[in-house]
Amino acid sequence: MRKNQIQFILNNHSAEFNPIQSIVFSMTTIFTEVFPINLSALPTLYTYKLITGNKDISTIGGKLSYRLKVEFGGHWIWSEKRIVGDQLISDHKITKIVENLWQEQADVFRNLQGIKQELNFEITPQVQADFVASGLFRDIDREIKLMLADKAHHISKVKIERTYGVKAWVINEKPSISISVQSDLIYKQDFKTYVSQVSDPEELVGLMVADKASTLKGEILEITGRLSDHRSRLLSLTKKTDSKALIENAPDDELVVSVGKAQYHYLASALNIVLRLADCQRFGVDAQKALSILQIPPRQRSGIISEISKIAKEHGFLDSAYSSSKNPELFLNAQSLNFSSNLCFGNSRIGKHEEMLSSLKLYGVYKKANKFSENQSIRIGIIKGANTESLERFYPALQEELKKLKFNSEYIGLKNIQEDSRAKIEEAINLLMQKEKQPDIILAFFNDNSEEEGSAYDKFKSITIGRGIPSQYIEKSTTTNTFALGNIALGILGKTGNTPFSLAEPLPYADLVIGLDVARQKKKNLAGSVNATAIARIYFSNGDLLRYRIHDAPLEGETIPENVLQSLFPISEFQGKRVVIHRDGLFRGSEKQVLKSWAKQIGAEFYLVEVIKDAVPRIYSFSNGQVERPAKGDVFKLSDTHAFLVSSLPPFKNSTPQPLQIRTESPFTIEQAVHSVLSLTLLHYGSLRGTRSPVSIHFSDKIGYLALKGIKPKDLEGTIPYWL
Repeated sequence: MRKNQIQFILNNHSAEFNPIQSIVFSMTTIFTEVFPINLSALPTLYTYKLITGNKDISTIGGKLSYRLKVEFGGHWIWSEKRIVGDQLISDHKITKIVENLWQEQADVFRNLQGIKQELNFEITPQVQADFVASGLFRDIDREIKLMLADKAHHISKVKIERTYGVKAWVINEKPSISISVQSDLIYKQDFKTYVSQVSDPEELVGLMVADKASTLKGEILEITGRLSDHRSRLLSLTKKTDSKALIENAPDDELVVSVGKAQYHYLASALNIVLRLADCQRFGVDAQKALSILQIPPRQRSGIISEISKIAKEHGFLDSAYSSSKNPELFLNAQSLNFSSNLCFGNSRIGKHEEMLSSLKLYGVYKKANKFSENQSIRIGIIKGANTESLERFYPALQEELKKLKFNSEYIGLKNIQEDSRAKIEEAINLLMQKEKQPDIILAFFNDNSEEEGSAYDKFKSITIGRGIPSQYIEKSTTTNTFALGNIALGILGKTGNTPFSLAEPLPYADLVIGLDVARQKKKNLAGSVNATAIARIYFSNGDLLRYRIHDAPLEGETIPENVLQSLFPISEFQGKRVVIHRDGLFRGSEKQVLKSWAKQIGAEFYLVEVIKDAVPRIYSFSNGQVERPAKGDVFKLSDTHAFLVSSLPPFKNSTPQPLQIRTESPFTIEQAVHSVLSLTLLHYGSLRGTRSPVSIHFSDKIGYLALKGIKPKDLEGTIPYWL
């Protein structure tokens, strides 16, 4: 890296220290893509309170902010349940705006009774951060996009675009902004052209699309209809000249679709198709080649963000990014957290997670299931679909791998089936289970690698999980993959009731750790209604699984009811215990209050930890003149109860890890919360690598997805991790 490149990164993105010294500077500096706001650059802000009978006012607030910007100019945003702007508007003008909205969009604004300026509201750091993210950044959006346009890549049928996003944060009571960079895989044929080639418009539902004229991106939720039935309504909704012209000039038969959670309605000609890797095969795109370009190495990613931040700094509203050299009190690492990657194996022998396989081969598993305690072989049944790879090499290789882990195994039956219908799969399972020696686990080999509804995987898992039969579905590509063989063997041990390893050092602040998740799915044809199933996984403080518990009855709404939460935390197991609760995502509604109340009633201590996986700013390392990815365990503290954690490193060295966002509450410290999450990333029995999420909530989305489809054990409480 040249001297001027180093200076550019440090001055615009990272710490403010002498760049020439840094070339030989051996100590690692950690920095983020989060920047403090220069408060002196902010205008005077005014807040307006909505008077409405509708409890959910966020949709009204967002749309109203946009309308005020169109009418009065300046910057208008929705923050802290208020309209915030840099313009002072008279009551008369506000009243007229409201009256117009009643006429134009009665379905949206019918509950809006008025808008009133708040004279005594104190502008908070969150409002200031939101104002910069959603307001001031719009002024430089075009300049940033022009810079990013030069960084696009073209391969075959797709263009890979670099896009950016900004998000508001409060760091130690200071308003701040994160700048992130993403890669979008844009199909070169636009959405309208693709629509003309599809026989059934319903095939379009689920596609990811992007507005050609804005940053909006989302899935197509439904086909709204043809423009002839919606033209006048769409014209009344939009205030943009270009959008009006598009709607006015489009033919009557052009398709209108509903996009994203807010269900915005778009003309097909206004959209581009955004491919996800799972879509590549459908569109004839080489997924591996696309992936190699989608991944942005740390140095390149950091450099792009530096260029974006430089533009913002030239406009005066951002300072240099947070870094461990400038803000050492905000950064932690594995050592300062007292985090250890040591695991406990057979005969209480200790080995490092990084040497897990060799430790298992040397010491054996931490705890064998009772039926294997006398060296009984693991009995394996096989179902093999038509046209699958030969398993002649796989059979002995798997047995040898299990033998290295100190387990004998025997194949007790092979069932070849010519079609992957549910009837044939179930018939094969029945024949295997009727043998005098029933298999301890059934392995299935099919050409179909899909896990979608109706796939071979879906049918196989529905039958085996529903009947409590340990099973493993093995994809074609893994039968000849040496690395995958170790994962398969490890998964077999876990699914047959063995505990391969535990934490060498139990969590000192907890007796139990529980992972809590709610799987949600909208009911068909019932707007706003939700089916949900609650899942809890309970672990001892050393990470050994105590049991899982599933609340089978569907739940309505977004919050777990009080009686359900209490049933997931029975007195018999939780009374008097110190319990760390990992919530996959945010606690909803009154869940926190209910849990605290229940803990008090049963004499327990519940420590509540939210683990948020999406849209978390990245962390970087700067060492020996190079921007590199950070280390596992690096932490950026936003406050005493809030942090970003690098919980794992991706297998590809040219990619930048995505941290987790961790939130907790006093008296549980953020250091303890982060330590609990980091420790439980070591305990996945289905992979030789650590996981990004703690094992308490790892696979929550998959478990929930299966449960909502009715694929769950007949015994809703159990001790075998069937989800591995």
